[in-house]
Amino acid sequence: MKQKKETAVIYIITKLELGGAQKVCLSLFNDAPIDTPFDSFLITGPEGKLVSEVATSPRVRFIGALKREVSGLNLWQEFKALISLIHTLRTIKKDYRHVVVHTHSTKAGIYGRLAAWIARIPVRIHTVHGYGFHQHQRWIPWLVIVFLEWMASLITTHFVCVSSHDADIGRQFFPRFAKKYTLIRAAVDTYRIIPAYAISTQTFNREEFIFGSIACFKPQKNLIDLLQAFERVHNLLPYTKLEIIGDGILRPNLEQWIHEHNLTDSVTLHGWQHGVQPFLARWHAFTLSSLWEGLPCAIVEARMHRLPVVCYDTGGIRDVIIHGKNGLLCAQKDWHQLAHHMMSIASDKDYYHQLRTHHDDLKDFERSTMTSLHKKLYATLLNQKNS
Repeated sequence: MKQKKETAVIYIITKLELGGAQKVCLSLFNDAPIDTPFDSFLITGPEGKLVSEVATSPRVRFIGALKREVSGLNLWQEFKALISLIHTLRTIKKDYRHVVVHTHSTKAGIYGRLAAWIARIPVRIHTVHGYGFHQHQRWIPWLVIVFLEWMASLITTHFVCVSSHDADIGRQFFPRFAKKYTLIRAAVDTYRIIPAYAISTQTFNREEFIFGSIACFKPQKNLIDLLQAFERVHNLLPYTKLEIIGDGILRPNLEQWIHEHNLTDSVTLHGWQHGVQPFLARWHAFTLSSLWEGLPCAIVEARMHRLPVVCYDTGGIRDVIIHGKNGLLCAQKDWHQLAHHMMSIASDKDYYHQLRTHHDDLKDFERSTMTSLHKKLYATLLNQKNS
C-alpha cells in the first residue's frame, strides 16, 4: 500500500501562457513529487496556451477569478480571487502535516503570499522572474507596485531569484532580502534541446542569414525597435531575414509596420510554437530588444544552440551573455547600435565564428539542477520551521 505523503508544495501562478515563469512553474510542479516526500499542487487561472498540459491533472485547481491583469474597476473580481485562493489553500492544507506555498509572477506572488499568510501556511516562497516595477513606468504605478511588493516581502519566508540583477534590486528595495534569498537559475528542457543542438550546423552564409527572436507581442518586448534595427540591416545586407516566434495584443501594429516598410518577404511572424528547437537549429543568430526582463529562457536556449546573441542590456541577460565573447549588448532603446551589432556579425565571417564557438558553462540552467536545488530548499525551510 502506497504510503501517504505528509508534505504538499503548492505552486501558484495567474496564467499559463507561453513564458519563462510558466515553464519554470510547470517543471517544478511536475518534478517535485519525484523521489521526494512531497505532493505537488498547482493553482492557476483557467486561461493560457499551456492549460491543456495540466487540464486533466487531479492536482490542479483552477480559479476563474484569478486573472493576470489587475482590474481596478472591478475590485469585487479581485476580492473573489483572493478569497478563492484562501479557501483552496485551506482545503489542501487539511490533508497534509506540512505545506509550502511557492508563487511565481508579480500578481500571483502578492495574492498568493497574502492568501498563504491568512491560511496560516508557514513557508511562503516567491520566485522573482523580474519585478512588476521598472524604470519605464509612470511614477504612480511604479510606487504602488513597489509598496505592494514591499508589504508582501514582510510575509515572505524566502525568495528565489533567477538572475543576479533581480537579487541586487531585491537587496536595494526590501528589508532583510539579503538574508532570505537563493539564486536558482530558470532552467530549460535540455533533453529537448540536445537533439536539436546536434543538428544545429548553421554556418556563415552570404546567401541567407536569419536573425531569430522569441517574444510576446507586448510593450515589454519593444519589438518595434527590433524591426527598425532589422530594416537598416536588411537595406545594407539584403540576404538577411528576421523570424519572430510569439504573439500578442500588438500583432496588428507589427503587421501594419512590416507591410508599410515593404518587409513582408523578409520578416516572418510565426505565432506561438510549442517546439522552438527546429527554428533555433536553422537560425544564425538570436536577437532581443526587451525593456525589462528577469532572465529570458530563450537567451539560454539560443546559447545552447551556439547562436550569437545580439540584444539590449536588460535585466539578468549579462548573467549569460558576455559582450564580445558569445554575443553583443547595447543600451536600451539604442536601436541604431543594435542594428550596427547585427550587421557586424552578419557581414564578418571570422567574428561570427568567434561568437558562435565560445564555450558557455550552462549547467546551472539544466532542469535537473533547478529541480534538485528547489527540493533542497523546501526541505531546509521546513526543517527550520519545525525545529
